[in-house]
Amino acid sequence: MDSPVAMISYSSADQEAAELLHDELALRCFRVIHDGHTFTDGSRIQTDMAEGVESCDVFVAYLTPNSLYLDRHPDQPRPALVGELLPALRRRRTSLGDGKGGKPIIILLLHGLGDRQAASETIRQLTGERVDSIWSTWLDQDTDHITQAEAADVAESALRALLERDGQVQPIELFVATRGTGPPSRRFTIDGARLFGGDRRPGDPSNWARLAAAVQSVRRHMEAVAGGGPLRIELACHLSAALATGRTFHQATRWKPTFVTRHGEATPATHSNGGDLKGDFERHAESGDLIVDVDLLGHNVSALTDETAGRLPPAGGRISLRRAGSGDLSAEEISQLARTTADRIRKGHATLRPNRIHLAMSAPAAYAGLLGHHLTALEADIVTYELAGGAYTVAMTVRGATP
Repeated sequence: MDSPVAMISYSSADQEAAELLHDELALRCFRVIHDGHTFTDGSRIQTDMAEGVESCDVFVAYLTPNSLYLDRHPDQPRPALVGELLPALRRRRTSLGDGKGGKPIIILLLHGLGDRQAASETIRQLTGERVDSIWSTWLDQDTDHITQAEAADVAESALRALLERDGQVQPIELFVATRGTGPPSRRFTIDGARLFGGDRRPGDPSNWARLAAAVQSVRRHMEAVAGGGPLRIELACHLSAALATGRTFHQATRWKPTFVTRHGEATPATHSNGGDLKGDFERHAESGDLIVDVDLLGHNVSALTDETAGRLPPAGGRISLRRAGSGDLSAEEISQLARTTADRIRKGHATLRPNRIHLAMSAPAAYAGLLGHHLTALEADIVTYELAGGAYTVAMTVRGATP
């Protein structure tokens, strides 16, 4: 099943708000129609937007004095209203008899238009439409525009409404992207490529927090319609994103994930056989953080982690793991290596009881996903690192309080 489509209707004067909405919707599995990014140069924008109104599953209108053209004479054109909002409302009304509550789902966001009653009356006078029953998140009217947190709430509301309308979808496949461009159109595609540059940039910690929140949100709403069960996960992402995804669908949940690798699907190993993994926990002090570096691909992670360790407070211990073999890793090997790594991290954690575990890896994404899946109930934050300019930099912090 293809990714659901969300269209953003807005004024070009509110571009910053549209960007926030775009990213949060993409993180919650929507393919986004946003004229600043969706359509090629020279395309017929009005025609493209009209087609978007007719094809979208969710229509998000960011209504402000700019998008309502309150400074224009009544006879002047109002394309966002006439070409987008009104057709969306008419399409919804026409489809109300389909038994699914009408298409598209319409979310109206009001900013700078006074209280609800005044805003409703303004829209009625401009369009002839009563929209009192279509309210969504009520925005803080004292800010310049919608905030990132509000945009996340809107995206979560859109996903929840869509899944409630369409019901259970099986089988469930999840694609997570923070690298590359144009991820596949699947029902559940978490697309963070815009936020992280689509290449090998390490990403900003604030954006990693946004991604982590989005993955948690998607899981909650998937559970609401499916309740858990088999889940096929494909990863085209940084290892931090892979770890966070596996951690979200961890072994204590009702989900049974398999992770796609180059040589088949890897499932969580039920026990560790030691595997082809060298290294173990080494204690340096009675207390302090635990540093973990993992090199499965021969990228000299240990030496790079030495430089990182020098910038941190003195650690209480370290685990430095290296794959002894070479060549491509099979799906079964990836599963075993992830379980062995998790067991050794648990051993170090049980001995040292650190507040933080600093983790740097060179490994397949499926390995990081499986590792996150196994690392449950640790009373320590996991701080992941990504390469930037030949050195490791902090990326994501997975809180120890995460179930």
